Amino acid sequence: MSEVLYIPAIGEQLNSCWIRKLEFKGYDLKFFTEKSHFEHNIALQSCFYGVNGVGKRAKGTFRDMIGFPKDKIFFTDSAGFQLATFQIRGEICNIKPIDSLRWQEENADVGVNLDYPPTLGKVAEYKHFKWSLVESIKNFALFQKERKNYEMKMLNVLHGETLELMDEWYQAVKDFKFDGWAVGMKPPWDAMIQAMGFMYLYEKGEFEKDSTKWLHFFGTSGKHVVPTIVYAASKLNKRIKVSYDSSSYNIGSIYRTYYLPFDIGPHLSFGDKFSLNKEIEKLPCMCPVCSTIDDLSILNGKSIYAGVLISLHNMYQYIHYNNVLNELVKIKTKEHEEEDEAGRTIKVRNHFKSYLKKININEKTLISIDFIDFAMEHGLKTAIQKFHYALIPQELNRAEQKNIFSYNSSKTGKTTEQEQKEYFEQVEQKKIEEGKVVEVKEEKKPQGLDRWGI
Repeated sequence: MSEVLYIPAIGEQLNSCWIRKLEFKGYDLKFFTEKSHFEHNIALQSCFYGVNGVGKRAKGTFRDMIGFPKDKIFFTDSAGFQLATFQIRGEICNIKPIDSLRWQEENADVGVNLDYPPTLGKVAEYKHFKWSLVESIKNFALFQKERKNYEMKMLNVLHGETLELMDEWYQAVKDFKFDGWAVGMKPPWDAMIQAMGFMYLYEKGEFEKDSTKWLHFFGTSGKHVVPTIVYAASKLNKRIKVSYDSSSYNIGSIYRTYYLPFDIGPHLSFGDKFSLNKEIEKLPCMCPVCSTIDDLSILNGKSIYAGVLISLHNMYQYIHYNNVLNELVKIKTKEHEEEDEAGRTIKVRNHFKSYLKKININEKTLISIDFIDFAMEHGLKTAIQKFHYALIPQELNRAEQKNIFSYNSSKTGKTTEQEQKEYFEQVEQKKIEEGKVVEVKEEKKPQGLDRWGI
């Protein structure tokens, strides 16, 4: 069984603090040193912001500049999103593919191939998928040929939101000699599409290969998708590291949004929106960050400290949630009936799913767990047929494709939204009829926080 690593993607406001060596009550505002509020053993930095960000004039490597320890894991992104965006716009980016490779080799313990994501914007066209694949293959070939640092793990990348598209991408890139996989399915907050990406690689035997040492999920950390990743990881040998990254915690710096624990749900606001919850007199949290804040006015101020402290608090919530799920998934009980010592038939619950239901995880997440179990027993194609109502339709009429969320199904003539809305409306109606009304809403996240806009 493999445990999952949550990787915070470093925001520029943190880099700014670190370069200026700012401190708060003796804490260095980092999350990976003995002087930090708490220590986390892994972080991510995009090559694009490493080269063009606030530390671009610093001497030495980026890793040395921020003081990231050698005994912790530094994960890097290739800047493929930015390079592809520049190229589509007809603009010139100051980073070339070879620059991405060399920067990652200088800084990273784990790096990622320079992929051009097929779904950069709202519209996902097949011709763009083909273009992205062709360009990515060129970059993968360059990375394989020019690679010098073999102590750094370098990951291959899988894209495609349907079985057909995954097949096309996988067949074109599977023979490159790298050290694992990064899954780039979109939308990243969709638990079912992440489960399908995992099962695709599982069924292809990638996790049985000695060369596969790492599995990463790009740009996702939402409450409703992390349980799926944790459950998937529990099916793998512990020699394979599994991770996901996101900069969503950084909403603290952007909007002063303060997360409560994920098993509680709502959030508080500071700064300009503090009036929404002005009645509170002290922070409802005793995390390592909040325990050092004795005056709420600190979080309402205009200084960089307010946003950074809230962001670090939010990051701690993600870490805690991830740790809770990693432990609960170890209780390996499936829902079944068995006889007790008195010979009575009793129903044994799945403890992991029971916890998820208690914290109002959405129905799609629970279905994704059943999808993984069913696919492992009956095969991915059969699972796709059984759970089609919760997936992007797999039979595509590309001429009618509107965007990554809305394909027209050749069977029903309905769009993805229509089919899924009808199904989940039926689920909620059933809850009402059974007297189990549970409000389940996806939190709307501000755009532009990271590579996937979450």
